[in-house]
Amino acid sequence: MLASFVNVNVDSSFVNLSNPSWDTFLILFYILAVILYSFFASRERLTVVLISIYSALSVTMLTPAIKDWLAAVQPSQFFMYQLGIFVGTFLLLYVLFSHNMALRAEGGHSWIHGILLSALQVGLLMSSVLMFLPQESINSAISTQFFTSSLSRSIWMLGPILAMLLMRRKEVK
Repeated sequence: MLASFVNVNVDSSFVNLSNPSWDTFLILFYILAVILYSFFASRERLTVVLISIYSALSVTMLTPAIKDWLAAVQPSQFFMYQLGIFVGTFLLLYVLFSHNMALRAEGGHSWIHGILLSALQVGLLMSSVLMFLPQESINSAISTQFFTSSLSRSIWMLGPILAMLLMRRKEVK
């Protein structure tokens, strides 16, 4: 299954900037967001955003009251309500967490760590948002293969956790 994630068969004509496809938009948005975000966010802020994303996903997907309320919503409006709850919960939690946690700049922060965490975080956020869209609206191979398949969702969910574990600061004795 991992081999199908790594083995990408993409037609090179999809990178037509005069008539951009959904795949082109996703790739360009991902690259631009990673570059901009990695230079402007501290490691602590990246951690707060990750915690907010994971918490908002949990609240949106697993809270029985929300699941019951969404079950009563018309199927054509379901994804909009679910996406709205996710984005609203994410923003609320981000504000709460950022005000309640010490967000000081870390002197030993490596720019490579920042870029890696930014790349994983933007991928997780894109995967999370695309998950709420109706499946028929996501008809491109790249978005399915890299953001919405079960394997890619698992990689985006676990990747930031593993990266943060590997990038922990060593205690100086």
